[in-house]
Amino acid sequence: MIIRYGSSLEREIMDEFGIFTTFFTTKAHRNKFIKGHLVEEWSRLYPFLFDKRDKEIAIHQRHLGIHYHEWFAAIMLFHTRGLYSLIEAYAYKSHKRKRRILESLVSRDAYDFIASTGISSVPQCPDLFVYKPDGSEWFFCEVKGPKDRLRQKQITLFQELERATGKNIYMINFINQEE
Repeated sequence: MIIRYGSSLEREIMDEFGIFTTFFTTKAHRNKFIKGHLVEEWSRLYPFLFDKRDKEIAIHQRHLGIHYHEWFAAIMLFHTRGLYSLIEAYAYKSHKRKRRILESLVSRDAYDFIASTGISSVPQCPDLFVYKPDGSEWFFCEVKGPKDRLRQKQITLFQELERATGKNIYMINFINQEE
């Protein structure tokens, strides 16, 4: 089920998960990411946000037009609030650095739940695991581009994740400035 903006159910979902922030972007900026220019630049400038594996995935999948909003959100959270983020796939065993950070910050029960969603689970955990550099606070953010919507399976998983971790899941929305 796709939840459409303006529906009463979507308003309830947004109230439940809460909009953390909204950022503005342009199609031209996103196209620079898709062409690989921003992937190279951002991975060089923010090695504490994006590791070699993130870069490989973004480069390999850039033709699909994905990952831009998640990367840009992580950068904006760092610049506006001093927060670090693990982008996508932090539940997967193949991302050892992300799993180590996650394991150091969350309870064993929360870690086990998050790790269980990394077994080719659809849907996956929220796009960003966000934390203070000192580890004193953490939470999740789901990033949605201008035309993205929460799906019912995501909502169900996110509600389970909130119960398992005791942490809120926030929404980060992007709006195209041209529209």
